[in-house]
Amino acid sequence: MIRKVITDVYEDVHFSDRYDSEEIGLLTRELDVRHSHFTNLPIVSDVRDFLNGELFISSIYSTSAIGKPDIEEEDVRNFLAEKEHGLDETKSRVVNNIRRTFEYINKNSSTFEMTPENIRRMHIMYTMDTSEGLPGVYRTKDRTEVNKDYSPPRGSLDELTKEFCDWFTSKDMEQHHPAVKAFLAHYHIGMLQPFSNGNGRVARAVEAMVFAQAKMPYLPHVLSQYYKRNRKDYIKAFIKNEKTGGFDMTPFLSFCLDGASRAYKLITDMAVTGLRAISVREHIRRLRQMKKVTERQKDLLEIIYRYDKPFDLNELLTNPVFAGLYKNVTENTARNDMKRLKELNLITAEGSNYIFNRFVLG
Repeated sequence: MIRKVITDVYEDVHFSDRYDSEEIGLLTRELDVRHSHFTNLPIVSDVRDFLNGELFISSIYSTSAIGKPDIEEEDVRNFLAEKEHGLDETKSRVVNNIRRTFEYINKNSSTFEMTPENIRRMHIMYTMDTSEGLPGVYRTKDRTEVNKDYSPPRGSLDELTKEFCDWFTSKDMEQHHPAVKAFLAHYHIGMLQPFSNGNGRVARAVEAMVFAQAKMPYLPHVLSQYYKRNRKDYIKAFIKNEKTGGFDMTPFLSFCLDGASRAYKLITDMAVTGLRAISVREHIRRLRQMKKVTERQKDLLEIIYRYDKPFDLNELLTNPVFAGLYKNVTENTARNDMKRLKELNLITAEGSNYIFNRFVLG
């Protein structure tokens, strides 16, 4: 359905859900397959906590860095961990606002409705105390000078935001794949740019709400990294849409759906890696329980699994990573430990070096 609105300065603004159904259908089917692969994994609590923690942090950094490219990831991580960091007061507020908004999305997605009030609330949360315009207040100025590639509407931003919400919540929109709906919301808020600043963050936050409602909560965190890494292509896809007169959503949807499939591949790989780590730790624990390895050998296995680099016998005795285990034993004891772990196929030899056998579980 296409909805046409004429603003108070006689601009034609369109809200469109038209796209190439064959091209977008292929991409949504691929996304569904990747989503199914991920959701069928046994995501135990340790892996879930890791995904929630790592993706949450990296998403906060990516979201902040899209608007402020000079923000460093290490500073963001240290700030969130309440450690010493290099963020100034304004950047600290930006990062903290992003963190609070993400937490709000996690807690309120089930009751979220697409209304002008909720869109304004997102903007307030992102821009409070940051000197980035007036939080929650629709812009009254033309953004032609700010936007070199695209000129958003100049007037009736309050009316246009309401029209968007009415269009988005109409019965016709229910037919679409949840990812298509999320990206259509993202695109149209980006097209309107209802506020003087922070519009991209608001668009991506609304996208995240739609994904959370569709039970795809990890996706937006990885997508924020995708948008940051592919910023030029992100803008190109948006402009391609606009060159169709704002009617054909295929270019933007294709770009975003490709990113969503890549995102699911990444989080699936992360989850499998986490599950393998848990399985390896449990295997080592069982070996110790059955007295196939000594306590020292068990501790060594856990260290070299995390270390994940080749090492030789001399390094085993001198590297601080291992030295605590072998400080009061002979070189012959260390050599015997290596021999025993090789017999159990827990380590492999590469010349004079050893490395953990990551295929020990098959």
